Amino acid sequence: MKKIFVAILLAVVSTMAVSPTRVGPVSTYGKLKANGGKLVGSCPTYANQAVQVKGMSLFWSSAADSALAYYTPQAMKLMVQDMGIEVLRFAMGVADEKFDSHGRSYTTGGANDQKAMLKKMVYAAVENDIYLIIDWHIESSTGFTNEAKEFFEWAASEFGKTNNVIFEVWNEPTGDMNTVAQHANTLIPIIRKYSENLILVGSPGWSSQPAACAEAGINDNNYACSLHFYAATHQVGNGGYNSSAESAMAKGVPVFASEWGTVSADGKGDPNQGASDAWNSWMNQNKVSWTNWSASAISETSAAFTNIAMNGGLKYTASGNIVKGYLAGSHNYKDCGLENSIGSSSADNGFSEGVANGATTNIIDDMEDGDHYAYTSGWWSAFTDANESGKDGIGKSSVTNGKWTDDFGKEVYDVLMKTSEHPNASGNTSKYVVGLEGIDVDQGNYKWDPYITISVNLAKDTSDYSAFKSCKTISYKYKGAEHHFRVQTSTITDYNYHYSDAEASDEWKTIELTMDMFKQNTTWANTTIVGLGTILDKTNRLAWEVKCAAGLPKSACQPAYNYLYIDDVRCDGLSIKAVSGNSDTPTSSSSVGGNSSSSVGGKSSSSVGGNTSSSSVTPTSSSVVTPIVLTATLDIDDVEDGDEVLKTTGTWYAYNDSEPGGKSSITNTYDPALPGYVVVFPGTADATNGSQGFVGLTGIVWNQAEYAEAPFVALGLNTMADTSKGLDMSACEAISYRYKGAAHQFKIQDGQVTDYAYHYFLNDDAADWTTVVMTWDKIEQPPWTDDPKDLNKAAIKKMSWEVVGYKGYPEIQPNYNFLYVDDLKCVNKPAAIKAARVAQSGIKLGVQGAKLNIALNKTGLVKVQIFDLMGHVVESHSENMTAGMHQVSLENLTKGNYVVRVMNGSDAKTARISLK
Repeated sequence: MKKIFVAILLAVVSTMAVSPTRVGPVSTYGKLKANGGKLVGSCPTYANQAVQVKGMSLFWSSAADSALAYYTPQAMKLMVQDMGIEVLRFAMGVADEKFDSHGRSYTTGGANDQKAMLKKMVYAAVENDIYLIIDWHIESSTGFTNEAKEFFEWAASEFGKTNNVIFEVWNEPTGDMNTVAQHANTLIPIIRKYSENLILVGSPGWSSQPAACAEAGINDNNYACSLHFYAATHQVGNGGYNSSAESAMAKGVPVFASEWGTVSADGKGDPNQGASDAWNSWMNQNKVSWTNWSASAISETSAAFTNIAMNGGLKYTASGNIVKGYLAGSHNYKDCGLENSIGSSSADNGFSEGVANGATTNIIDDMEDGDHYAYTSGWWSAFTDANESGKDGIGKSSVTNGKWTDDFGKEVYDVLMKTSEHPNASGNTSKYVVGLEGIDVDQGNYKWDPYITISVNLAKDTSDYSAFKSCKTISYKYKGAEHHFRVQTSTITDYNYHYSDAEASDEWKTIELTMDMFKQNTTWANTTIVGLGTILDKTNRLAWEVKCAAGLPKSACQPAYNYLYIDDVRCDGLSIKAVSGNSDTPTSSSSVGGNSSSSVGGKSSSSVGGNTSSSSVTPTSSSVVTPIVLTATLDIDDVEDGDEVLKTTGTWYAYNDSEPGGKSSITNTYDPALPGYVVVFPGTADATNGSQGFVGLTGIVWNQAEYAEAPFVALGLNTMADTSKGLDMSACEAISYRYKGAAHQFKIQDGQVTDYAYHYFLNDDAADWTTVVMTWDKIEQPPWTDDPKDLNKAAIKKMSWEVVGYKGYPEIQPNYNFLYVDDLKCVNKPAAIKAARVAQSGIKLGVQGAKLNIALNKTGLVKVQIFDLMGHVVESHSENMTAGMHQVSLENLTKGNYVVRVMNGSDAKTARISLK
């Protein structure tokens, strides 16, 4: 069994162990050392031989997802395997000098998360046997010296003994060299208390003057001066950058090009191949080590990559391909025997063989008793974004697991598996595991990140498990998909739970985590940020979440492996009196939700009850549905008159991404007399519509071209002929329309929003004409806006239907290359529970007076739920029933209409009933 232990601990002693899984540059060279103007290694062969290492620099660690996606072990491993990097630079975002980090920067509230991320990457560097530069990434005339003292004290004490780490104390100074030297000479003694590793020192002019650095009186014998340049702006022999570096080396101080780019200094413009080649030749001739800016997918031409989802590998920009070429070549790596590693472990190397009932253990569950319950008495289950209530849309993610009815009478995915019966779980010697199989991640029209989650409640009644406060480390074994492991506590009420991520593995791995390994999403609005270690007594659930970033194509969201198995979950420090061999008989008719913390800047509204969706959708004609009863309060347009003018005097039109540089297109006729695209079609253009006319887009093709964001085409309207005025829709409870075709974002504008963060709702692909009804509270702004606005319903000026593609995925086109829209109305809230596809089941329902007749084709626990037409549960109970006919009393219900749902194992039946 291949092992990797990953942990983060802010104390001096770590509780995990990592060793290299290959022979790379660190095993070959050892620690890098300064020697006569060059870098050498601590391995005997390289003690007096110049060493050059090459690699990539990450973008700010406080930046957006297009940068943070590369701050992962998965990305590091891909860069090692596909590019051959020997060194990676961790660009620690210290302060908000160039952009608003939304609290991610080290000095603006993100210190704990930055440390957690760094430690994970250090351990990954040890495993991959490459060097990692810990870069205090600031661009200013002040070095934030006080904060740097605290940080480097921690970093050196944690990582200073490993051969992999290099310290960079100031990224790009803009002041004088004396200030830089004082800063460096303050930090170096702190680092030297714990480490003799190489230290990089910057210089004025954004680290362009290494000669000044070499003459500044740096009090150390193992330092190098940083050199930063951008080839299209700072060419060899033009501006003195290389001359300054040569002068520093001549004075006996090595130079390390810790940041250089193929493009202009502003990160823009096309790569300059010739100038980059010249610099590459110069660095090779002078044995100058380097890291290229930047290993990211940000919207700058300096970025090396285009993708943030990496399950399909790395996708390169023009700059990335150039740098990949410079990194290519064979390396004769040979282990010199230094036995580099980091940490120690308290986790068990083998697989548990079970715990006797009543025995004391630190194992939360090893599944060896063959039931759905942990030794702490809680139970295992799984859920997906398809279980969402509809508040923020509903996802389509799924697994092929069977179903099981949990303690609260809810039918959930069955995750208990006999190891010998599941080939993908091979390599595990235990009898049972829990897992997910047939994983398919699909956002559908869910607003947030799509997800599939497997979880274990610690207590049988889902209450807080206060004994968890004794937990020092959490470890578990897994095989399969990359995932987020999270600890859920009752203190966190907005689903922003603490989590740590794990890379995909086709072999069984063990991960061991200390509490400060876990991080939260710091950018969520009005969220609670707290150290996990302070609230462990409020822990009630552990969860493993396979997820994807919202807005990515389904093909990019699939994990590297479509399975995830979990085994041997344990907590070092916890003393559990094992409850083993539980019965799987449910005991309660309560309802419990399986909420996800996967949202980006928002919350998941995951619910397991029969909650009404107020963004109701009537599915396609092949579905059995509960009809939506609509009362129109304002008919905006039904297109029956066959022209582009709305009943409210406004007009229909179409547009695309051409203005910001895109080349997306439609095949609608362009009429210069309008002027614009003709978007009105006669009803005969699609006979399935059944009306005289509709509006639409045809022949949709996405083409991002020079546009920096996702490509799009759109159908739009002005509500009024006088576009300075808005339509008063304040009397409306919801907006409704029918559509057919491509998935789209429905957007609405009142003229207040200036940052394009318009209020919107997602709607999924529809093969047939589909009615959607959206209440106002579901039409929200995206979470990234810094200027939120309350929608002025009394002055609605514009609406649009944007068919949006995917940034960086030119090969992907919409599933339907058309979008038709009809019957746009302002309506009262629909009086029906959310429509849903109803599978054929072995249950038949009928009403006779005040009795509900239930016909079953199998014996089992039956749960009966009755909802009013607003979706509220008015009655719910469970009982064991034999196959055959049964009656349930409805005498407690008043006269009126209801929806009844009956579940018997995997069978379910929903029907609308009327009591008279």
